Amino acid sequence: MTFYDQDGARRPSADAGGRPPEPPSADPYADPDIWAGTPVADAGGPRRPPRRLGGPRPGRPGAVLTEPTSVSVDAPVAAPPDDGHDYVDLGRESRLPRWIPVLVVLGLIAAVVGLGGRWWYQRQVDPPGPAGAAVSVQVPEGSSTSRIGDLMAARGVVSNSTLFNFYMDRKHAGPFQAGTYQMRQNSSFDEAIAQLERGPGKPVTAQVTKVTIPEGFTVAKILARIHQKVPRIAVADMQAALDQGKIPTSLKPTGTSSYEGLLFPATYEVGSGTDGVQLLTMMAAEMEQRVGGLGIEVARAHIKQRWGLDLSAYDMVKVASMIQFEAAVPADAPKIAAVTYNRLQKGIPLGFDSTSIYEAAVKGTQPDYKVDSPYNTRLHTGLPPTPIAMPGAYALEGAMEPADGDWLYFVLTNTKEVTFSVTYSDFLQAKALCKQRGLGCG
Repeated sequence: MTFYDQDGARRPSADAGGRPPEPPSADPYADPDIWAGTPVADAGGPRRPPRRLGGPRPGRPGAVLTEPTSVSVDAPVAAPPDDGHDYVDLGRESRLPRWIPVLVVLGLIAAVVGLGGRWWYQRQVDPPGPAGAAVSVQVPEGSSTSRIGDLMAARGVVSNSTLFNFYMDRKHAGPFQAGTYQMRQNSSFDEAIAQLERGPGKPVTAQVTKVTIPEGFTVAKILARIHQKVPRIAVADMQAALDQGKIPTSLKPTGTSSYEGLLFPATYEVGSGTDGVQLLTMMAAEMEQRVGGLGIEVARAHIKQRWGLDLSAYDMVKVASMIQFEAAVPADAPKIAAVTYNRLQKGIPLGFDSTSIYEAAVKGTQPDYKVDSPYNTRLHTGLPPTPIAMPGAYALEGAMEPADGDWLYFVLTNTKEVTFSVTYSDFLQAKALCKQRGLGCG
């Protein structure tokens, strides 16, 4: 009997034993030629196209193959080993050569080291801060420049003898005379060389600017004066240092941001390396020293015993600041202090126009003696929130060593002459004299 495929292809009817041929396998992937992607043909039938690879092979769960881009008919591809694992062709990995990131890292390290070395070198050549104490450096006869550099470093004039000698060589400095040189510690290399070139026995010359802060100046006026005398010190930088509390002082209470009254008015020398923070720190330290030197604790105890007032050191500076504004002459300071303490004791408003004038100056307005403000001591009892000016020596002394009197009033009755009164009627008579002489009594 003859058998035909469904597609009409003829095939043998029986094998040698008379049995019909076995039907083709239901699993086309069982044929190794088909698994390899090679076109095959049934016996006597047409060639079939290769099956697409890439799906899971029946009977082999999870096995995944990617389809090759081309398959040679004459060179069958061997099947991958069946080890129970998934195989995925990831393709060739694309990345930079390993030496490139290594080179980048080394470059960054070199840059950091270079910048750090340059910063360190500059601080050796020109150390921060002002010049230090004056010292003598003895240079023996026949000393080389390198020997002189060693002597300078040994006395603290320069920071590093090796770098100093290298710097002198670059500047072609020397030779220098033998003798005793007057130098300053913590000098820059240029300053040390300049002093050596002046020769031995000559005094050290330093660029120093004198800044005088008058008594009664406010913080704003002080900053403006410093900038006027030393333009490189900016007002904004000094104000920022004050706002951030960078100026140390034991007189400023916790929670208080104002430095009003806490910078002592005097003449200060500003060197070429002095900055605004250093100058303000010197002024604050001077005020601390002045207040402490006057015996602040003894003064507080005396005032508490005499008037029953428990005033802090900061309160005493407030009193001194008002005295500085109100006193016509230093001799008036102890009496004005007595008037202040007498009024505080009795709960009477101080009535000092100076406090309202200060507030108006801070705000850039005209004084208003009717405004409800803690600085308006015509309306409010007690001391103002802050000092109103920088008190000088006599104002501080007056606040801490008040006169022993019962005065409650005072008024200017002549140029640099103040009349003190116990009664209100005596005060009115003195005030009338002030008006008559046009001394500014309202």
